[in-house]
Amino acid sequence: MLVNNAYFVKNLFNFRPINYFRRNLGKNTLTAGYLNDNTRISKLGSVYLRCTKRNIFCILVDCKSKVIKTSCSLRVPDYKNEFNERENLYTRGLLLGKLFGNKIISLGYSKIIVNIVGTSKGRFGVIRSFSKLGIDIHAIVLTTRTAHNGCRPIKRRRKKLRTKVLGFK
Repeated sequence: MLVNNAYFVKNLFNFRPINYFRRNLGKNTLTAGYLNDNTRISKLGSVYLRCTKRNIFCILVDCKSKVIKTSCSLRVPDYKNEFNERENLYTRGLLLGKLFGNKIISLGYSKIIVNIVGTSKGRFGVIRSFSKLGIDIHAIVLTTRTAHNGCRPIKRRRKKLRTKVLGFK
């Protein structure tokens, strides 16, 4: 599925550029200015979340595949660690989602498509804070690679699989 295709965006979301409104108004400049100021243009962006064991990376990309904003969970302001526990990736994800979501809203994006790579608890926190801020999440795409055969077993277990064939010398 091509998300960054202009034809896909135009037909699926029924976006109309400002020129469409200007064409229909004619030469009445007062009405044109009023319409241009009050029409709310909803931008579509895609957010790429890359989750590792200790960190979360967020990238905001527009429809033309241009990177607009990047952020990382290490740049999130420190939170109060009352019970001296190990740094929780879920709370880091909540803080990162709140910070990055405010940047998305300030840039004027109202609909986003979230692409997630990696498995960690932090990705749930980021998505939850996006929805709390009121950002319309149109789709969530999981592209995490999984092992087809599992991990390689230890040497002792691999030796047990080899058995001697009796009868041949």
